[in-house]
Amino acid sequence: MAHVKVSVKVDEDAIAGRLNAILHDDSVMLEIHNLLRKMCDPYVPFLNGPLSQTAEVEPKCVRYIQPYARYQYYGVGFNHTLDYHPQATALWNEVMMAEKGDEFKEGVKQIIQRKMKELYG
Repeated sequence: MAHVKVSVKVDEDAIAGRLNAILHDDSVMLEIHNLLRKMCDPYVPFLNGPLSQTAEVEPKCVRYIQPYARYQYYGVGFNHTLDYHPQATALWNEVMMAEKGDEFKEGVKQIIQRKMKELYG
């Protein structure tokens, strides 16, 4: 049996630079935040839809634009209806991450890997 020794040199600075460029690409961040919105939606309180349906996805965040969004998010003194969104709760992004964080991270990983492949082969 022959033994072959292989040496691989990784340019960590180049990889970090490419990853940094991807994470500052608005189209990538929009895609990540669209995933976040989609995964959070079942947890967003829903009675007749405005809070959930008017959320704006931006490269830096998901913005819930209804004037009452902050009150619903912090949920102090609220008893959220579960008729339309049975998982509705305050702090919906935190609850989603606690329950489906690994799924979200895998989705982000796939977005980044796809973009890396598109750009760098």
